[in-house]
Amino acid sequence: MQRAISAGRLPSPLPDPHPSRWPCNGFRRCALLFSFIFGPSEYLNSYEYTKCMTQPSGIRNILFDLGGVILDINVQATQQRFYEMGLPSIFMNYPENMTTDLFFRYETGKLDTGSFRNEVRRLSGLDVSDAAIDEAWTAMLVGIPSSRTNLLRRLSERYDLYMLSNTCPMHVPVFEKMFRDASGVSMQDLFKKIFYSFEIGYHKPDREAFEYVICDTGIVPEETYFLDDNIHNIKTSQELGFRAIHIHERTSMMDLGYDM
Repeated sequence: MQRAISAGRLPSPLPDPHPSRWPCNGFRRCALLFSFIFGPSEYLNSYEYTKCMTQPSGIRNILFDLGGVILDINVQATQQRFYEMGLPSIFMNYPENMTTDLFFRYETGKLDTGSFRNEVRRLSGLDVSDAAIDEAWTAMLVGIPSSRTNLLRRLSERYDLYMLSNTCPMHVPVFEKMFRDASGVSMQDLFKKIFYSFEIGYHKPDREAFEYVICDTGIVPEETYFLDDNIHNIKTSQELGFRAIHIHERTSMMDLGYDM
C-alpha cells in the first residue's frame, strides 16, 4: 500500500517512482518541479500544496535545451578522438576547461568552422586534416531516440515549443538529420522557434541568452517550463522567472510524461 502524501512534506523516497501515475496533475507538476530540482527531502508548505492542487499551471510554452535533454551526447567520445589525434591535454578537458576560449568563441559565432579548424591546428601544433577534426568534434553526438520525438510531437499539440542550445555550425546538420531520422519531420516542424548560441551570439548560462529568447518571442517566463541538464543554466532561468526542471541521470525527459 502506498503512503499518503501529506501537505507538509514530500515523502522520501517518493511513494511511486513514476509521478505520471499520481492522481492529481496540479500537485504532480509541483512535486516534480520541487523534487527534480531540490531533491525529495524538500518541503512543500500547506499554502504551496493548496495552490498546486487548486490552481491551473498557466503554462503556455516549453523551452528545451538540446544536448542531454533531447539529444544523447557523449563528450568522452570527442575527448578520446582528441587523444588519438595526439592533441595536447587542454583539448581533453572540454567542456570544463575554457582556457583557450576556442570552444566558447566557436559556439558564440565569433569563429566560423574554417577558423575553428585552423585554431585547433595552431593550438595543437599538429597538421590535422579537416576531416579528422570534424570527425572528432561530432563524435560526441550520439543520437535521438524516437520516443523523445514522439513526446515532442504530443507536447507540440498543447504548448508552443522552443529550443535554446549552446552549439556550433558543425553540429547542426548532424543532429538535425538525427532528429529527422527519428521523427520523420524536421525540428522546425515541431518547434515554433529554435535559438542556436552561434546565431544569437550568446551562450547559456549568461542571462543575455535567455533575455534574447524572451525579447524575440514575447514569451512570459512564468508561463514557460525550461528543461536543461546543466544546473547553472537552471539557476539563471529561475532568476528570470522560468519554471525550471533539471534533467539529470535520475530524471529524463521521458519521466515527465505527456501531461506536463
